[in-house]
Amino acid sequence: MYSYGRAMHTTLAAHPSKLVQKPTLKDVIDGMRAFAHKGKGDMKVRDLVEQICSTLQQGDYASEVLACYYWVCQHVRYLRDPHGLEFVKEPARTLESRSGDCDDIAVLLAAMTMACGNRCRFVLVGFKSGGEPSHVYVEVLTPHGPVALDPVANRETAAMQAKVQVRVEIPL
Repeated sequence: MYSYGRAMHTTLAAHPSKLVQKPTLKDVIDGMRAFAHKGKGDMKVRDLVEQICSTLQQGDYASEVLACYYWVCQHVRYLRDPHGLEFVKEPARTLESRSGDCDDIAVLLAAMTMACGNRCRFVLVGFKSGGEPSHVYVEVLTPHGPVALDPVANRETAAMQAKVQVRVEIPL
């Protein structure tokens, strides 16, 4: 996912297409946070969340989160970035392409869960002690504690978390 010295493509509103050479981890995280917050107010994202949740019982907030998660699992394909590039996409763009890597999927899922009133955070993880984070997913913050949502790891999320050596939480 992240590697210093790779290029990052962003689609910030002020810059429809921007290529940042040698991004830092902070560059990538800042882009992800901005896109997630922008996405929670995007009507394409909100319309989709309303459609997904339309058959759920009013006030069943846990089911709303799970419905968003399962929709992403079923409709967004994991696709690695091109070698040597780091793309970070706005949620609306990920919805259009129906594909993205872990950061694109995390941004979309964060925007969707925030669009239905939840607080969440990004969790960056690495699997080598002292190494850099190499994966990111979303945790929704509930009254009962955080709930990990990782469509990339999906059924293997618990096994993946058991192997984590580096963990960084990024509040949204």
